[in-house]
Amino acid sequence: MKRIKIFIMATQILFSSVFGVLLSNSSIGPISSFTNELYILTSSDWSKAIVISDSSSGWNDDRSYNQDMVIDENGTIHVVWEDLTDGEWGSDAEIMYANYTSSSGWSNATVISDDYTGWNNGPSRSPSMTIDKNGVLHVVWHDGTVGPWGSDAEIMYTNHTASGWSNATMISDIYGWNDGSSMIPSIAVDNNINIHVIWRDYTDGEWGSDYEIMYANRTGSVWSNATVISDDNTGWNNELSDYPFVTVDKNGIVHAAWVDYTNGEWGNDIEIMYTNTSTGWWSNATVISDDNTQWNDGSSWLPNIAIDNNSVIHVVWHDETDGAWGTDTEIMYTNFTVSGWSNATVISDDISLWNTGTSTSPKIAVGINGTLHVVWVDNTPGTWGTDNEIMYAERTSTGWTKGIVISDDNTDWNNGSSLSPKLAIDNNSTLHVIWEDWTVGVWGGGSGDPEIMYSKNFTSTSGAPGGKLNLIPLLAMQQPSDTGLIIVIILIAVAATIILILIIIKKK
Repeated sequence: MKRIKIFIMATQILFSSVFGVLLSNSSIGPISSFTNELYILTSSDWSKAIVISDSSSGWNDDRSYNQDMVIDENGTIHVVWEDLTDGEWGSDAEIMYANYTSSSGWSNATVISDDYTGWNNGPSRSPSMTIDKNGVLHVVWHDGTVGPWGSDAEIMYTNHTASGWSNATMISDIYGWNDGSSMIPSIAVDNNINIHVIWRDYTDGEWGSDYEIMYANRTGSVWSNATVISDDNTGWNNELSDYPFVTVDKNGIVHAAWVDYTNGEWGNDIEIMYTNTSTGWWSNATVISDDNTQWNDGSSWLPNIAIDNNSVIHVVWHDETDGAWGTDTEIMYTNFTVSGWSNATVISDDISLWNTGTSTSPKIAVGINGTLHVVWVDNTPGTWGTDNEIMYAERTSTGWTKGIVISDDNTDWNNGSSLSPKLAIDNNSTLHVIWEDWTVGVWGGGSGDPEIMYSKNFTSTSGAPGGKLNLIPLLAMQQPSDTGLIIVIILIAVAATIILILIIIKKK
């Protein structure tokens, strides 16, 4: 009996020694199971936001905003934005660019709409960016620089290859007929590397004198003449068409949506209109945010489109229509399948009315597995404060999740407005979000100097360029040095315990 008790005591010593070492070793990382890391999250699975348009030196001392983002096949993150900072390029607004690689981190910002000659002396605004299958970046923006095309704003284009950035090219007024301002472009590229651009245009024509959506494309190296796609020579669309967005599906069909003020059977409020090139040219525009019942009697704004691998079209926008969700502005969603357009659904609130603030400026993306991801601006008060924040929700096979704040946490460190989010997904299904932020920090910020902030969904093993989360690591043996140390400690503990048992038994 004494020997059994001795054995039990020795066993307890053995286990307490081994697991005491494991639990007390704070340098041990999270468990690695093949390529996946296992964590217990204490709060959110989003990385802490970082500023990517400035640094602690504060060199960027003016507004950074109107940002866009794409991610290439290698996981490099590419970001462009409009910036009012003065430099060798002059004091006018320019388009800046930065990128992130896992080996080098975030690059310094570069002006891509001008150079030290200052040839571009007008404001460059509202960039839009896409990337083709060969990794070439394509960027458009509207520009106020005066040239042979006149003094009205035009759409300019540049691309980035292994040789660097090309010279900017004006694409909205090739033949000099466009004498109204061309603004707010959106760009997409198909699998044949044909480039598609749409924008809002003030030029008068057979379509009338209201704003219209114009389209141009580049096949090979030649840009087409611009064409109005929101109206025709009947002038049925006699009100403003604004805030366009364009994308292309895997079959090369181009899809466009915009905000339209035209009255019709849907009422006299602002609606979302949609068209595509499925018939070989642009179809007649269709209202997708309302129907002849006029259930949607509030204005609908800022559409955004994503298309999944089954060619289902997903559209979001923010809407001022009142309903069971209250009287605040909400994010609405609809999709198009072979059955037609679905009824619009509010995804930023529900009948519990948890979201009491204004929800605006949504962006949507679809993952490889078909999961929908949406971000938007929201000023619903919470533990994060009462300022505008970026919220996120997703839709899986079980439905839409409740929105969560990803630009702040319950410490309220982010006490400035977070605006205009953009969303992209990499090949590892990791979500990346950028936005304009007015929070004050070592970079400056606050009144007149908002910066571009970045965060990612912490689901990959490549590290978080936006910073680490407050994670609780589980028992692990991740690094070779940690593994060797742990094995040595265990072997010493086992050997010492066996020797102790033998000594005690011998004495008894």
